[in-house]
Amino acid sequence: MIIGASKSIPDQTSNRIPTARFTKKGLQDLGVTKIPGSKKIQKRIENLESKQAATVREKQELLKKQKTLNIIRQNFTALLSEQSSQIYPSQRDNVQL
Repeated sequence: MIIGASKSIPDQTSNRIPTARFTKKGLQDLGVTKIPGSKKIQKRIENLESKQAATVREKQELLKKQKTLNIIRQNFTALLSEQSSQIYPSQRDNVQL
């Protein structure tokens, strides 16, 4: 026997057993009949992390493309504005934008 040990240690252990049974019953009531093993869960976590990394890379590529398209749009708008200001007033009526 360990000096200073209290009787609460066995009580803590015995309290966990009914909780585990209650949890198992609660899960069964929710339709959970089998909990996957740790290897299967770890594999699923790795797959999700891989998908997340791929999604982050794809997002970065799309942001780059969006930035490029915005630059092209600004340049195109600037060219149209510059071109329309160079057209003589009598020719503006004939230009279709």
